[in-house]
Amino acid sequence: MENRINHIIARVLSGESSSDDILSLSEWLNENEKNRDEFRRLKNYWDADVAFKHSVAPAFSADKLLRQIDLQDKCARERQLWNRFTPLIAAVTLLFIFSTAFFLYHTNNHVAEYYTLLTDEHKSNFTMEDGTVITLNKNSHLSYSDTYGKNSRNVKLEGEAYFEVAKDSGKPFQVEMNGASIVVLGTHFNVKADAKADDITATLVEGSIRFKGAKQNIVMTPNQQLTFSRSTNKVDIKHVDTDPFTSWKDGLLKYKSIPFIELIEELQATYKVEIRIDSGELMKPAVTVSGTFSEEQSIEQILKVISRSLPIRWHNSDGVYYIQYATLKR
Repeated sequence: MENRINHIIARVLSGESSSDDILSLSEWLNENEKNRDEFRRLKNYWDADVAFKHSVAPAFSADKLLRQIDLQDKCARERQLWNRFTPLIAAVTLLFIFSTAFFLYHTNNHVAEYYTLLTDEHKSNFTMEDGTVITLNKNSHLSYSDTYGKNSRNVKLEGEAYFEVAKDSGKPFQVEMNGASIVVLGTHFNVKADAKADDITATLVEGSIRFKGAKQNIVMTPNQQLTFSRSTNKVDIKHVDTDPFTSWKDGLLKYKSIPFIELIEELQATYKVEIRIDSGELMKPAVTVSGTFSEEQSIEQILKVISRSLPIRWHNSDGVYYIQYATLKR
């Protein structure tokens, strides 16, 4: 057991841990104080080695990790989630990133500590110290420093997030993305800024936000959606029904009169499956669909619902879904 737990600790400290590693380490730490002391000792050795190799002072403390583990255990017990593996992944994702992603800078002899919150295939919801609620979509990450809330409220985003910003006129809330930023005082809005995508999309639900690009300084009003191209620095603004763009945070997929081919692209990304349309008729932009689906529904269930309003049929071959236009039989 000792050899196994040492390997688990090594994976956690190096940022290569799995959800099983995190659960095992949490249980081991809760067994007794001796285990917690041993973890602190190993963590100190690890920090010393990192400091020697990279000439930086360690920002992370073992005590902080232990406090986070204790808090997470308490929340998990209250929600009775220890026997439900999937929700645990989303919860612990926000827990152990304190030890796996940080960097330091020195300003006036102050060492600022940076945290990055990551998600994998599960969404995560958390509340900042000022009361701002952030829902982070799948495969996204958000970072901030320990100076958050003191003189300013800055966060950095890669991926997609929904923000419910607590009002504070003296401390604007700013979302920084690669090539653009959004400044607000208190509002609800959605931002999609995937690292590999050229476009940044901001959708305003209520309040107002100021979008700043390379050459832009635009104030948005509710029900507006702004799309910014990083490569061309061009901006497009249109009025939209915001619900389809924010329903993901509630575990729903909502579509309203979008091209069928666009829906298929979304389903491929959401369900991580390959779908091929074997019909030129179905690939025409004029073929649109509307509907609301739950993320708990399977891809087969969703295709069955679509087939009630659109004449399609499909089959699965070696994990690939093939969709054809279903002609009416006479």
